[in-house]
Amino acid sequence: MDAEGPANRLCEEATCPLCLDFFKDPVIIDCGHNFCSSCLAKCWGEPVPEASCPQCREKIPQRTFRPNRQLANMAELVQKLQEGRKKEEGRRDACKMHQEPLKLFCREDEAPICTVCDRAKEHRGHNVIPLEEAFQEYKEKTKLQLESLKKKREEFKGQRYVQELRRKDYQTQLDLEKMMIKSLFEGMQRFLEEKQHFCLAQLEDLEKEMEKRQDKTLAKLTEEISQLTLLIREMEEKCLQPASDFLQGIKNSLVRCEKNLGGYVLDVSPNLNERLKMTSQKISALQKATESYKESLEEALIKAVWEQNVNTGDVGCIFNTPSFSFIVYVTLDPETACSRLILSEDLKNARILGCTPRQYNDFPNKCNIFPQEAFVLGRERFTSGRHCWEVYVFSDQWAVGISRDSVRKKGNINPNTDDSIWAVGVKPGRLCGSEVCIFPAVGSSSLKKNINKLYVVLNYEVGRVEFYSYKEFIYAFSSISFSGEEIRPFFWVPNDGYLICC
Repeated sequence: MDAEGPANRLCEEATCPLCLDFFKDPVIIDCGHNFCSSCLAKCWGEPVPEASCPQCREKIPQRTFRPNRQLANMAELVQKLQEGRKKEEGRRDACKMHQEPLKLFCREDEAPICTVCDRAKEHRGHNVIPLEEAFQEYKEKTKLQLESLKKKREEFKGQRYVQELRRKDYQTQLDLEKMMIKSLFEGMQRFLEEKQHFCLAQLEDLEKEMEKRQDKTLAKLTEEISQLTLLIREMEEKCLQPASDFLQGIKNSLVRCEKNLGGYVLDVSPNLNERLKMTSQKISALQKATESYKESLEEALIKAVWEQNVNTGDVGCIFNTPSFSFIVYVTLDPETACSRLILSEDLKNARILGCTPRQYNDFPNKCNIFPQEAFVLGRERFTSGRHCWEVYVFSDQWAVGISRDSVRKKGNINPNTDDSIWAVGVKPGRLCGSEVCIFPAVGSSSLKKNINKLYVVLNYEVGRVEFYSYKEFIYAFSSISFSGEEIRPFFWVPNDGYLICC
């Protein structure tokens, strides 16, 4: 057995890498690799100025090669040695009792026998088949078992990979939950700090449990894979044995394969997702409570600042406080403006082109969004957060507010009844702008003076939009369900009016 390794190595050195047979008329090329002359000719095909080595792909200019006579002699000797070795193996495979070739296989005894053994009383009446037939039959069974073992190993590798991904996902989610908890409790003082440590401790316990369970699962998978790898290597080596050696103890080998195929690793973390989901639900509820607290706090702060400055007659400084640090600079969307609206180059100003309704019908529409009214939307879209913007209006009719992005698809709209628009404004019939209309129509709000400057404050998560003049609070819509839809600034300026977005 010790000599088989060098002997096999010698056979490999005498084998052509193209035809995988012993070299015939070997030639050597510039890179040092050898091939049969006929194999190299077939590989290179039609003559070209430059070719490459079939083995290392090194460029071979001029397609030069020369005969390797020493390799030819060695290949011939190795071939003769191999033939003699096969004859010796044939003698070694003879029946020890009768010195006859082992040509049969007894199924009952599961052993190779000779023709004399077949007629002996020890095997009389036994199910005997040709040795080659038994070899092919059991080799096929072994191949099937080998494929099953490899498949099982791949399944375990897949499970291990999934477990590793889950571990990373759990860790990522846990890290995010930690960050969220920390952010939620920022600004809270001693009372909330105690709650923060309590929640973090729960997550850390869950993390430890997850680590423990995942480590157990991964360790079991690694152990199973190692055992399967050893068994596969053993079975692969057995498949390379001669028939007589191969069939020795074949039943035990197959039984071991069957036993290993029966193993599986139980997923020990089926409830982790549910527990993480419950944790997320708790955090979501906590977030809503915290946001509600922040909202109340901000309103209280604004009220306090308002009361401090009400005697000065100027509440515009409120919007310079930290509570209004979410100011955005709105621009107008020309794709939503009707034909009579003229927008400035910086898309900050809009004015209406004066004409009669009959003349208006002669204008080609730039778009079909608001074809009959002087509406225009802001280019900004909001799906979360708090936002505040400033608007100047100069007209006896106007409306300013917010709308759903889907209002663009409705064509003709009526702000008085449309549930996609929330705005305040002035309409004809009101006393010089001393009363502001609410859209949708739910009443009016009395003001002390005419309005030229407004602030629109949107809180998407809370579902609230507030309107302030430069001097006082106007109106607020609350408990609006935006349903995740994009919200955009909304403007209406008919009758020779114009507006400026700041």
